Amino acid sequence: MRLNLFSLKKSRLVFIFLFLFQFQFIKASETKSDANKLRELWKSAIQNNRNWNHYAALEDYSKALIIAPNNHLLFYNRGLTYADLQLLTQAINDFDSSIKIKPDFGPAYGDRGMAFYDLDQKEKACSDFKKAGDLKYNPAVSWIKDPKRNSWCIK
Repeated sequence: MRLNLFSLKKSRLVFIFLFLFQFQFIKASETKSDANKLRELWKSAIQNNRNWNHYAALEDYSKALIIAPNNHLLFYNRGLTYADLQLLTQAINDFDSSIKIKPDFGPAYGDRGMAFYDLDQKEKACSDFKKAGDLKYNPAVSWIKDPKRNSWCIK
Protein backbone atom coordinates (compact mmCIF):
# COMPACT_ATOMS: atom_id res chain seq x y z
CA MET A 1 0.00 0.00 0.00
CA ARG A 2 1.33 3.34 -0.97
CA LEU A 3 1.09 6.26 1.44
CA ASN A 4 0.10 9.59 -0.08
CA LEU A 5 2.14 12.24 1.76
CA PHE A 6 0.05 15.08 0.44
CA SER A 7 -3.16 13.65 1.93
CA LEU A 8 -1.29 12.90 5.17
CA LYS A 9 -0.23 16.55 5.41
CA LYS A 10 -3.79 17.65 4.74
CA SER A 11 -5.08 15.27 7.41
CA ARG A 12 -2.54 16.56 9.86
CA LEU A 13 -3.51 20.17 9.14
CA VAL A 14 -7.17 19.35 9.53
CA PHE A 15 -6.42 17.59 12.82
CA ILE A 16 -4.38 20.54 14.07
CA PHE A 17 -7.11 22.96 13.01
CA LEU A 18 -9.80 20.90 14.75
CA PHE A 19 -7.67 20.61 17.88
CA LEU A 20 -7.08 24.37 17.99
CA PHE A 21 -10.73 25.07 17.31
CA GLN A 22 -11.76 22.70 20.10
CA PHE A 23 -9.18 24.27 22.44
CA GLN A 24 -10.52 27.76 21.67
CA PHE A 25 -14.07 26.57 22.29
CA ILE A 26 -13.10 25.07 25.66
CA LYS A 27 -11.13 28.20 26.54
CA ALA A 28 -14.07 30.42 25.57
CA SER A 29 -16.49 28.39 27.68
CA GLU A 30 -14.09 28.57 30.65
CA THR A 31 -13.84 32.31 30.17
CA LYS A 32 -17.62 32.61 30.00
CA SER A 33 -17.93 30.48 33.11
CA ASP A 34 -15.35 32.63 34.88
CA ALA A 35 -17.12 35.79 33.79
CA ASN A 36 -20.42 34.49 35.19
CA LYS A 37 -18.77 33.45 38.45
CA LEU A 38 -17.04 36.83 38.69
CA ARG A 39 -20.33 38.65 38.10
CA GLU A 40 -22.05 36.59 40.81
CA LEU A 41 -19.25 37.20 43.32
CA TRP A 42 -19.29 40.93 42.58
CA LYS A 43 -23.08 41.12 43.09
CA SER A 44 -22.80 39.11 46.28
CA ALA A 45 -20.04 41.34 47.64
CA ILE A 46 -22.05 44.48 46.95
CA GLN A 47 -25.14 42.97 48.57
CA ASN A 48 -23.13 41.82 51.58
CA ASN A 49 -21.73 45.33 52.01
CA ARG A 50 -25.25 46.82 51.79
CA ASN A 51 -26.34 44.39 54.51
CA TRP A 52 -23.37 45.35 56.71
CA ASN A 53 -21.91 41.87 56.29
CA HIS A 54 -18.44 43.14 55.43
CA TYR A 55 -16.56 39.96 56.23
CA ALA A 56 -18.64 38.02 53.71
CA ALA A 57 -18.02 40.80 51.19
CA LEU A 58 -14.27 40.48 51.80
CA GLU A 59 -14.53 36.77 51.13
CA ASP A 60 -16.42 37.41 47.87
CA TYR A 61 -13.89 40.00 46.70
CA SER A 62 -11.01 37.67 47.55
CA LYS A 63 -12.59 34.83 45.54
CA ALA A 64 -13.21 37.22 42.65
CA LEU A 65 -9.56 38.30 42.72
CA ILE A 66 -8.53 34.68 42.17
CA ILE A 67 -10.49 34.79 38.91
CA ALA A 68 -9.43 38.32 37.92
CA PRO A 69 -6.17 39.18 39.70
CA ASN A 70 -5.56 42.25 37.53
CA ASN A 71 -8.88 43.96 38.14
CA HIS A 72 -8.16 47.29 39.83
CA LEU A 73 -11.80 47.78 40.80
CA LEU A 74 -11.88 44.55 42.79
CA PHE A 75 -8.84 45.64 44.78
CA TYR A 76 -10.33 49.10 45.22
CA ASN A 77 -13.70 47.81 46.43
CA ARG A 78 -12.09 45.31 48.77
CA GLY A 79 -9.97 48.19 50.10
CA LEU A 80 -13.13 50.20 50.77
CA THR A 81 -14.56 47.22 52.63
CA TYR A 82 -11.41 46.94 54.76
CA ALA A 83 -11.66 50.68 55.45
CA ASP A 84 -15.28 50.25 56.59
CA LEU A 85 -13.99 47.69 59.09
CA GLN A 86 -11.20 50.08 60.17
CA LEU A 87 -8.61 47.59 58.90
CA LEU A 88 -6.64 50.45 57.40
CA THR A 89 -3.35 48.70 56.70
CA GLN A 90 -5.14 46.07 54.62
CA ALA A 91 -7.15 48.82 52.93
CA ILE A 92 -3.96 50.67 52.01
CA ASN A 93 -2.46 47.46 50.61
CA ASP A 94 -5.49 46.98 48.36
CA PHE A 95 -5.47 50.62 47.26
CA ASP A 96 -1.76 50.17 46.46
CA SER A 97 -2.61 47.13 44.32
CA SER A 98 -5.35 49.04 42.53
CA ILE A 99 -2.93 51.91 41.81
CA LYS A 100 -0.23 49.51 40.64
CA ILE A 101 -2.66 48.03 38.10
CA LYS A 102 -4.15 51.39 37.04
CA PRO A 103 -1.89 54.30 38.04
CA ASP A 104 -4.36 56.95 36.85
CA PHE A 105 -7.26 55.76 39.03
CA GLY A 106 -8.00 58.80 41.20
CA PRO A 107 -10.44 57.20 43.66
CA ALA A 108 -7.76 54.79 44.88
CA TYR A 109 -5.46 57.72 45.67
CA GLY A 110 -8.25 59.62 47.40
CA ASP A 111 -9.34 56.74 49.59
CA ARG A 112 -5.77 55.70 50.34
CA GLY A 113 -5.26 59.31 51.42
CA MET A 114 -8.21 59.00 53.79
CA ALA A 115 -6.73 55.81 55.26
CA PHE A 116 -3.38 57.55 55.75
CA TYR A 117 -5.20 60.51 57.32
CA ASP A 118 -6.98 58.20 59.76
CA LEU A 119 -3.62 56.64 60.64
CA ASP A 120 -2.27 60.17 61.29
CA GLN A 121 0.19 59.90 58.39
CA LYS A 122 -0.65 63.36 57.14
CA GLU A 123 2.21 63.82 54.67
CA LYS A 124 1.24 60.66 52.82
CA ALA A 125 -2.42 61.65 53.02
CA CYS A 126 -1.69 65.09 51.60
CA SER A 127 0.35 63.63 48.76
CA ASP A 128 -2.45 61.22 47.86
CA PHE A 129 -5.13 63.92 48.02
CA LYS A 130 -3.09 66.11 45.68
CA LYS A 131 -2.51 63.22 43.28
CA ALA A 132 -6.23 62.37 43.32
CA GLY A 133 -7.00 66.02 42.66
CA ASP A 134 -4.57 66.07 39.74
CA LEU A 135 -6.46 63.08 38.34
CA LYS A 136 -9.71 65.10 38.59
CA TYR A 137 -11.23 62.95 41.33
CA ASN A 138 -13.92 65.42 42.43
CA PRO A 139 -14.14 64.52 46.14
CA ALA A 140 -10.40 65.11 46.47
CA VAL A 141 -10.63 68.37 44.52
CA SER A 142 -13.38 69.67 46.82
CA TRP A 143 -11.47 68.47 49.88
CA ILE A 144 -8.31 70.27 48.77
CA LYS A 145 -10.28 73.49 48.12
CA ASP A 146 -11.98 73.43 51.55
CA PRO A 147 -9.81 75.62 53.86
CA LYS A 148 -11.46 74.22 56.99
CA ARG A 149 -10.17 70.72 56.25
CA ASN A 150 -6.95 71.18 54.31
CA SER A 151 -4.99 73.77 56.27
CA TRP A 152 -2.40 71.21 57.33
CA CYS A 153 -1.93 70.16 53.69
CA ILE A 154 -1.27 73.58 52.12
CA LYS A 155 2.40 74.20 51.42
